[in-house]
Amino acid sequence: MKIVVDTSVIVSFITNEKHKQRLIELTKSSELIAPSSLNWEIGNAFSAMFKRDRIDLDKSKIAIRQYKKIPIQLYNVSLETALE
Repeated sequence: MKIVVDTSVIVSFITNEKHKQRLIELTKSSELIAPSSLNWEIGNAFSAMFKRDRIDLDKSKIAIRQYKKIPIQLYNVSLETALE
């Protein structure tokens, strides 16, 4: 089964939020897919956390490395198609 994930799902997983185990259960044995903008959104999320002193630079870098290990198929989605 394919499951579309967004930035909040990935950030929750990487930062060990309380829903992490449930996310693992829901996505186990599934193919994760997302729009190609996910890379930029993840970068923006960790940049914002860093600027707000919620995470330091070293932990941000570790989080990005963890993100890169998650097998997610990225797709280009046209704006027109997304609107439809």
